Amino acid sequence: MPKVYDAVVVGSGAAGGMAATELCLKGLEVLMLERGPEYNLATDFYHHKKRYEFPFRGEIRPSERAMYNYTANAWNKKQFVNELENPYTGKKFAWVRAQAVGGNTLHWGLVSLRFSPRDFKAASYDGAGEDWPLAYEDVEPYYSRVEEMIGICGHADHLPNNPDSHFLPPVPFTCAEELFKSGVEHANSEWHVIHGRSATVTVPNFRGRAPCHYCGHCGRVCNVGASFSSAAVLLPIARQTGRLTLRTNAIAWKVLTDKEGRAQSVLFVDRLTRQLEEVYGKVIVMGAGTLDTTRILLNSKNEDHPNGLGNSSGVLGKYFCEQIMAGNITGLIPKLKGNSNRGGDARPEGTGFYIPRFRNLGKPRKDFLRGYGFEGGGGSMEVPGFALKIPGFGANFKSEVLKYYATVVGIGSFGELIPRAENHLEIDPVVRDAWGIPVVKFEVQWGPNELAMARDANDTQREIFKKAGIEIIDERTEPLPPGWSIHSAGTARMGNDPRTSFLNKFNQSHDIKNLFIADAACFVSSTEKNPTLTILSLSMRTADYIAEQMRHGELA
Repeated sequence: MPKVYDAVVVGSGAAGGMAATELCLKGLEVLMLERGPEYNLATDFYHHKKRYEFPFRGEIRPSERAMYNYTANAWNKKQFVNELENPYTGKKFAWVRAQAVGGNTLHWGLVSLRFSPRDFKAASYDGAGEDWPLAYEDVEPYYSRVEEMIGICGHADHLPNNPDSHFLPPVPFTCAEELFKSGVEHANSEWHVIHGRSATVTVPNFRGRAPCHYCGHCGRVCNVGASFSSAAVLLPIARQTGRLTLRTNAIAWKVLTDKEGRAQSVLFVDRLTRQLEEVYGKVIVMGAGTLDTTRILLNSKNEDHPNGLGNSSGVLGKYFCEQIMAGNITGLIPKLKGNSNRGGDARPEGTGFYIPRFRNLGKPRKDFLRGYGFEGGGGSMEVPGFALKIPGFGANFKSEVLKYYATVVGIGSFGELIPRAENHLEIDPVVRDAWGIPVVKFEVQWGPNELAMARDANDTQREIFKKAGIEIIDERTEPLPPGWSIHSAGTARMGNDPRTSFLNKFNQSHDIKNLFIADAACFVSSTEKNPTLTILSLSMRTADYIAEQMRHGELA
């Protein structure tokens, strides 16, 4: 007889990692499936290798460019899927997929924002979409537990639409950021420039973790675990319980059901041997990320579930949401030109500044609903992008670059995509990946509301710079393609009505009681805020519910 685990968790990133860890802590025996290999965080990455030590100065070899997503480089490419082996079809979409234990948390931007009370009930304010079946008060205890578990640095600003977290000390602003904040807030009382809120430890020995050592290489994977990743923070906790079994190189294909219609097992393909294997669980928890979770469940259709597993409502794959990245802008602060301060190039990600949403919180606009926020920073990276716009070469060129090094400031916008049924994913009827699994076809595009919001964000970023006295040197005003934010959500939304939602408010399938989704596929709306803190919190809440239901024999 095959072994039956208490839970099979698909995915090892934010959602899967948290669900597995919390279930292990509550006494359940968990099998985790991860499509990629496991790497040693201290030894298997090029943490501090310089650009000049790589061919092509750290860029992807031109002949390999088609194999990788837009975020890949010489430091991180081995942790992402090969795009040629893992195609997708349909409308233009940017899909960033990690392939390693820890998932996308290995390389994420660390920005950690709570959703606000208004965010969970946004439809009640403007009539667009649906309200969540839960309120901020239901999630707040889990926000607090997650923050105390993983560490969030930042500053309490007491803004109603941006609830404060339990903060570790923030990373100080650079000179450029201090001047930017002063100029912007003086120009408009609605514009707040607050410290970035980042999943980075800034104090010694936080739950046994080292503090950030300011190398500035978070995107290359933190070798001391100061910045949060599932691999560095969650999975070690799960392993200490002795109840976690990790199966790597397992590409989940479908969830299978038993004669009673319950979720019984996960069928996967071994990535290396290409052999089919099946693993069994009393509970199946999907945490593979919104898009892969949706793909797996759509591919799990059978005679009883012809439109995808648990999809009697027909909403699986529909109501996709994320953030539109409308534009960005870069400028120079004239009074800092020639300043010898070189600060800004070696800080953790997500710790610059944040300008929270200010649109449609009071008097509503007539041209679009919801709003956007700006993320940015001041100072320059190790290889400053603005240097490409300065003519010359050699010593004179370097001297000119250094004159501007501390003066640069830039922001980019993230605006809310309101879910619509026509923005959806489906399974391509013909195309399969290298392992024979049917692939996703994207039917997602920006609509009139997002494009109107993008125009306003671009106008506003220009207004902010001009009123703050910043000399504009570069600006992008065209929205990036869907998917670029890497904040995909909403394709298996929760709700109280089984006819219009896939999950209940505990992320449990309406149709199959032992099937759960722990990732952002459960989202009802995306907000303008980065989603990872909410994913972690809802995953923890889901694990609590599963353990309680199993204790009472409801899922046995």
